[in-house]
Amino acid sequence: MRLTIPSLAILVLAFVPAAHAEPTSIRCADGFNKQTYFLTYDLQTKRLVFESPVGNIHRGEILAANEETLDLILHAIGKLLVSYDRKRNVMYWPGLLASELHREALHHVCKGAPDRTVLSSFDQWPETTDLSRREPIDAFSLRCTGPSAYYFITLDRSTKAVVYQVVRGTGLSGEIKSISGHEIKFTLGFKDQYELVWNEQKRELTWIGIPNNPARPTKTEECTAMKVQSIMELYDLIQR
Repeated sequence: MRLTIPSLAILVLAFVPAAHAEPTSIRCADGFNKQTYFLTYDLQTKRLVFESPVGNIHRGEILAANEETLDLILHAIGKLLVSYDRKRNVMYWPGLLASELHREALHHVCKGAPDRTVLSSFDQWPETTDLSRREPIDAFSLRCTGPSAYYFITLDRSTKAVVYQVVRGTGLSGEIKSISGHEIKFTLGFKDQYELVWNEQKRELTWIGIPNNPARPTKTEECTAMKVQSIMELYDLIQR
């Protein structure tokens, strides 16, 4: 699933206040081929985001929850019902009994994981995405004030990954090109690329314009550095 959107102009998304409780992330391992996947859930909103072993992102809901078990539904190739044992840290995937779809029931060992972030939508299109670049290492987010609304940009100094968001959506991926003193230079987009400079000392983000192009002037906007945005901010954008 690709979450990138080719034009900033068409990103118009409604703002929904975030829940106060922090989401919980877990990493689970397929015992057969050792592939890993992630699940991030929020007990207050009963929402969840599932990241498959190949990096596809799906959303779902918590159907029932108690201290021992979470019953979950995933919207991925239809609806999948799974169960997570919170005491034993085991994910149970039911078997499929129909002869043409026969699959034995599965159980995967899980453990707590660092909070998953909007970097999980980082995309190196048209290249094959290196999933390790979606792991936050030295990441932070910027909340910037634009001409009509605010937006977020999340950067990771170590992996060089960048993700742009409008309110609760994801717009573009990008790359950090250089870090010097208080300045980080980076790009957004692939074909129609934007060049930007973040000055931490001045708290200013400069969009570098294109000469003789009135649609792409140089502009500077004020931003505030903040905690890196959670993957749950992508929930409303993920198709069911």
